[in-house]
Amino acid sequence: MNRKKKQGKHDDELNFWQPASDMFSAMLLILMLVILLLGLYIVHIPEYNLKDPDAGNTYADSDNGDGKHTETPEPTAFFWFPGGGNESSHPTYPDGETPSPSPTPTVSPTPDLPGAGAAGGGGGTGGGEGAGEGPGEIPDAGLKSAVYVMLVDADTGRGIKEAGVQFELYGDNHSLLILNTYYPERISFRMFETTETGVFYLPEKLQLGLYELHELTEPEGYDASSNIEFDLNETFDWSEPLVVRVPLYPSRNIIRLKMTDEETGRPLSGAEFDVVAAENIITSDGTLRYRIGQVVSSIVCDESGIGESEEIYLGEYLIRQRIIPDYYVGQETDIEASVEKKSGTLPPQFSLTSTRTKISISLKDELYPTRGIGGAVFSVQAVGSGEPAQEYTTNSSGSILLDSLEKGTVYRITQISSEENYRIDSQTYSLTVSADGRIDGETEASIEAFNHMIRVAIGITDEFSDIQVADVNLALYDAGGTLVRTWTTTGAPLMFNNLEPGFYYIIREADTSMRFDIQVYDTTEVQYINMQTSYLLRYLIMGGVAALILIVTAVAVILIVRRRRRKRRAEE
Repeated sequence: MNRKKKQGKHDDELNFWQPASDMFSAMLLILMLVILLLGLYIVHIPEYNLKDPDAGNTYADSDNGDGKHTETPEPTAFFWFPGGGNESSHPTYPDGETPSPSPTPTVSPTPDLPGAGAAGGGGGTGGGEGAGEGPGEIPDAGLKSAVYVMLVDADTGRGIKEAGVQFELYGDNHSLLILNTYYPERISFRMFETTETGVFYLPEKLQLGLYELHELTEPEGYDASSNIEFDLNETFDWSEPLVVRVPLYPSRNIIRLKMTDEETGRPLSGAEFDVVAAENIITSDGTLRYRIGQVVSSIVCDESGIGESEEIYLGEYLIRQRIIPDYYVGQETDIEASVEKKSGTLPPQFSLTSTRTKISISLKDELYPTRGIGGAVFSVQAVGSGEPAQEYTTNSSGSILLDSLEKGTVYRITQISSEENYRIDSQTYSLTVSADGRIDGETEASIEAFNHMIRVAIGITDEFSDIQVADVNLALYDAGGTLVRTWTTTGAPLMFNNLEPGFYYIIREADTSMRFDIQVYDTTEVQYINMQTSYLLRYLIMGGVAALILIVTAVAVILIVRRRRRKRRAEE
């Protein structure tokens, strides 16, 4: 009985609706939370801790709200830019390019910085005149404009298609601006870089006002731009943004060279060169600046031997000599030169040397080739010049050096005199100096001339021994009977080097019956002339005297020996 009573009480206390009610309440709370989060996501009101929320800029020496002091980096460099600073305009795109209405900026992200917001008011909510939306951007507040930046060639106005050229954006008081994108997450950017077509959008619209673009890197083959100022004084939407053109001048540089004398090292003036394109020179905007083989500049060497070209576009060139200094040889080949971008120092200097065109004359004894003949005179005539022939005399070593030779001239060289008793070389030498200062393709030509003299050695020998006989009186006459010379032999032949070719005769001991006829030839070798004579009686007398002396000496020796023997016997 008691058991049934307890069971009924337990059944009365069970409530099956309570779990269902609790589950419904939990689901309702979760749904409300989801709706709240979705609403927050749609509205997306960013919270900024800016020192100056109206300007939305991060200024130099500002406090970011987290107690940290941030200094805005200054532009790395400012360059002079001819043609003004404000290069903004209404939409005008190069080569028919039109930006997409829904651009995706190519920018360089930086960490989300405290106090960094969108230029021109940050990421506030609300619309207004000129407000619009771009990818990754919340609705604009106030008057704002989309900005499209493009690189153009300052000479041609054509777009420069190069990716990776970086810029910074500055606002009032040269304050660095950091822009943001908001989808799918907020990212802050302090640098912006071009796409492969050389353009980019700023990632969010800017409030109206003055701005300045500062270039951080330079396109290949172009010089740095100055800061580009642009004034946002009206609103532009993403479909028709404000186009800011950044004009860049193609890089140019000079070619430098110096000419010196190869032998002395002294500066060489008067040389002129053409600078010739070794390839088609095309800049990054696609413009053909120089065609291959085109003469693009010239170089003139001054008194110090130094010359330089005008500034020319970067590329490969040939330095070709056009005018050669007087009396010098021209460069045999073109010099290859690369024009590279300026680096803050002068480009390297090409060192060229040249030598004077030379004709060397060497006069030697034909019989003794190592012996130079000094005092000989040569005539040098420049054919067709109208100038009289010049005369040059060999030095003690028998040499002459001609090094003041005109180009494109034929020179005739002849010997007109020589040292005493030498017979001159009758040959005429003809040499041509070409337009480049060379003679038969060489920088120097040589003339080796020989002179000889008639050398005659006259002596008298015994017919039996061929030994030169001394103390014989001789006289030499020419064919006409004119006495040439008299002399007494010394046991060696007498050398004559002033005889002309022809017939002569020799008289011995003034006895005309002892005449000896000879002939002298015009030859280089020494001519030996020997007369023969018989001295038999002299030889007999000399032999008898010698025999008598020998006999007397022998008899005297015998007598002395006999006397000594007798004396020795007597003493015994």
